[in-house]
Amino acid sequence: LNKRNTFMDFISCAEALQEAGWTKPELTSTEGRSAGGLLMGTVLNMRPDLFKVAVAGVPFVDIMTTMCDASIPLTVGEWEEWGNPNEAKYFNYMLSYSPMNQIIPQDYPSILVTAGLHDPRVAYW
Repeated sequence: LNKRNTFMDFISCAEALQEAGWTKPELTSTEGRSAGGLLMGTVLNMRPDLFKVAVAGVPFVDIMTTMCDASIPLTVGEWEEWGNPNEAKYFNYMLSYSPMNQIIPQDYPSILVTAGLHDPRVAYW
């Protein structure tokens, strides 16, 4: 149950770059694809103020629906790393950062989201 560290580390890096004067929020962009799209979705929900724009390529943002369904390819194999959300302790933890489940009314940066009809890991539906 350490996945949130990924998001907090990414946020810390953006904060450090801005605090050091290398950039500022209105000049900061971010990009991630597939599981990196999960990073984008979660970070943008947690700290949208750090970025002006984000690109999420075929983002894996509906993790609860996907990870709870053992019939979806790759899901069961991911349980070893992520935990099985069909068990309460993993379900609640994963729900706490799932991008689709954590959207709230707030100011978000501009976001470009792309999808792929034939992506074997992140379905378009």
